[in-house]
Parts: sequence; structure tokens; C-alpha cells
Amino acid sequence: MHAYQRRPVVYGAMIVYTIASIGLMATRSVGLTSEHVILIGILVFSLVAKARPFVWDWLPFLFVAVMFEDLTSVSAALAGTVNAAAPIMLERSMLGGAVATTWLQAHLGAGGLVGALNAVLTSEYLLHFAAPLAAGLWLWIRHRDRFGHFIAAYIILMTSGFIVYLVYPEMPPWLAARNGLLPPVHRIVGESLEQLRGFGSFYAGADPEPNAAMPSLHVAVPMLIACTVVGLTRRRHRSAWLWVLYPLTISFGVVYLGEHYIADAVIGLALGLCCYLLVEAPEHLRTIWKGRPLPVPVPTEVVPCVECG
Repeated sequence: MHAYQRRPVVYGAMIVYTIASIGLMATRSVGLTSEHVILIGILVFSLVAKARPFVWDWLPFLFVAVMFEDLTSVSAALAGTVNAAAPIMLERSMLGGAVATTWLQAHLGAGGLVGALNAVLTSEYLLHFAAPLAAGLWLWIRHRDRFGHFIAAYIILMTSGFIVYLVYPEMPPWLAARNGLLPPVHRIVGESLEQLRGFGSFYAGADPEPNAAMPSLHVAVPMLIACTVVGLTRRRHRSAWLWVLYPLTISFGVVYLGEHYIADAVIGLALGLCCYLLVEAPEHLRTIWKGRPLPVPVPTEVVPCVECG
């Protein structure tokens, strides 16, 4: 209850999702996942008084992992028709008949530095789950009062992506190429990992839902992290604005790597910014309101009543 009172948005969302998840398990035959077992174990671990504050602060990250593990089973039961041709038509209409992924791979793949480019962008892409943990740890140690805001925005962001994936499943470029809708597209992340003793096959098999391209959460999460860091440190360190390069470079990366279309990246940038503002705006408004000077009453001149004497 103390944790809920401190962060009602975070734990309220977890309670709502837990109830919905139990309903899906009962009506759609969605079974327990390994993450659910870990979640139960952590709840038991939280009974230890000294560990309780840390456990309750970091529990939402595991909640997000459980939610996306559920995506595989839930999407099979609830998701609609996969959108494959529409994003291709949209991109070709914007780029004069070209598709960004195939154009970039055709032109950049011929350069001598392609190996280094692939390694850098693949590494950045694979930081998707580690980056918010690192950002959360930095906030938990240095800016504990902002940790809850970041967690709330992160959960809203990931939950929004989860809902869109169910409502609008979209086939990514690499999968569209395999289905003959695009010229051959290299799935560079898998190909790069395949050079590390077959990790590419493991990566391909670990994808919970391949038709989850819109929006790009690989872009939305870095945007949220960049907004958080810039919002906290821009006044003391102007170099904080360099964090904007993180979502911008990964936006380029997800398109070049064959994982997303341009529209997926743009919506991802907007989603990350909106989730940050949704959580931070009320706090800023309260700060501005508290800083306003109180109205000073202006004394009115007392006019004597002639009739009253």
C-alpha cells in the first residue's frame, strides 16, 4: 500500500493489467510464462523488510517483460489482420517510389565501412532492454525523486505500444521481403549475431511477435531516455542536448537494419516525447502555480454616505 500511495499510476497500471491477464488466462487459455514465475518469486522476496524498497521500485521493469512475453499468446487470439502492403505503399508515396530500407542497404552496403556501421547500429539496437535499466539505475542513485516519473512514463509507453501491436499488427521490411512484397532485405541484426557462434538463430527465435513494427519501441524508449536526461541536466550541462542523438541515430538504424519503416520511427519519436510530457507536465504546472505570487488585495477607498451622515 505504501508503494501504491507513492506511485499510484505505476502500480495502478500493474493491478489493471494483472486483472486483465488473469481474465485472458481463464477465457483464452493463455498459460503462465517464466516471467510470471519470477514475478511471484520477487513478490515473496519483497517480504524481507530490507529488500522491500528496492524490489518495489524495480518491479515495474519485470512487469513490462511479463507483458511482452504475453504478447505472443495474446496476439494469436486477439490481433487483427497483419498490415503488409499498406506501409510499403505509404513509404513509396513519400519517397517517390522507393522504400528507405532497400535503398539504404543497396547504397550503404557497398561501402568499405559497412562492417563497422553494422556493428555499431546492431549494438545500439540490442540495447533496447538494457538502456532503460541503465537509465533507471542512474535515476535511482542520483535523482531518486524522478525515478517514479520515469517508471510511469516507461510503463505508459510500453503499454501503448502493446495495445497498438494488437490493434494494428504491421509486417516489418525484412519479413515483407521474405513474403515477396519487397526486394531482398538483409536482417542485419540477425546476420551480425550469426557470426557469434549462431546467436542469430537464437535471436530470431526469441522475437515474441515479428509483426510488431508500428510504432518502433526501439526508437520510443531512447526518446524517453533522452527527454528525461535533457530535462534533468540541461541547465547545468548544455552537453546534455547531445542525448538527442541517441533516438535520432537509432531511428536511422532501425530503418537501415530492415526492422522498421520511416513512419514507425517517426511515430516512435512522437510516442516517447508524448509519454514524457504526459508524466512531467502536471509536475511542471504545479511548480509554476506554486511559484506565482499571491494576489495582493487592493484597498478600496471608503466613500462616506451623505444620507447616513
